[in-house]
Amino acid sequence: MNRWEHVRQYQQAGAYVFMALPNQKFNAVEGGFNNSFNNRDDLQSWLNVYPEYYKGNVGIDLSKSNLVVVDIDKHEQNGMASILSWFKTHQIAPDTLQDTYVEQTPTGGLHAFYLIPSGQDKPKHVINAIKGVDVLSNTAVMTAPSTMTGGQYRQITPFDKIKPVPTWVYDLANGLGTDRPSHIYKSKYSLADRWKMTINGFEVGERNNQAMSLAGYLFAIDVTPQDIYDIMQSVNERSNEPLPDHELNTVYMSARRREEKKRARMNDYGGD
Repeated sequence: MNRWEHVRQYQQAGAYVFMALPNQKFNAVEGGFNNSFNNRDDLQSWLNVYPEYYKGNVGIDLSKSNLVVVDIDKHEQNGMASILSWFKTHQIAPDTLQDTYVEQTPTGGLHAFYLIPSGQDKPKHVINAIKGVDVLSNTAVMTAPSTMTGGQYRQITPFDKIKPVPTWVYDLANGLGTDRPSHIYKSKYSLADRWKMTINGFEVGERNNQAMSLAGYLFAIDVTPQDIYDIMQSVNERSNEPLPDHELNTVYMSARRREEKKRARMNDYGGD
């Protein structure tokens, strides 16, 4: 099967395909992996402008596609041992991964692909949901027949075996009964707490923590940086004891840098 037959399969399943440079995981044109298309004509039009990508690698933009991928690492961490243990704990058949479309990565890991039915929410995007296992829903993955130095992405099961996402993938993404280490960050403030902040201002003794939490939440839901700063100033002004401007600025910049680093990690295409 040549690359364009693979692309046709992916696009017919509703996937948005992007092209990467040969032996690379990235699309270097402005927009990166979001230069993705769910039909061959649009992809071909893009390739006519950027012909250097014509013989490049193939990837799927999960942020646009009705797909989620369970990424099992086997070269840095033993993700297979982790997920088999998790399956046993949750009384899930260990061979369940074989029931859908699975690819092997150049480093020996596995990508299990699942369809998201129309109208159904995607599982959360979680790196290290359990040790060595990621749930990928808002980034990009390379796919067969892409080739990297040292190996290639190859099909383990036929593409037509791809199945709707099972409930256990949501459970894995939501951290239900996982072995996720205790140092993984968990928000101190609920969504309701953050709404109270916007109405009442920041509480004395919690001002910095609350400002950081609110800013981080707003960055995560893609509010523009200028609007975030304006909101933080308004909330601060409603506080009984507002933060000095320089402290508020420090909190804002810290939250912004943290979000930028997180997004940079997400753009690493899932690692394998």
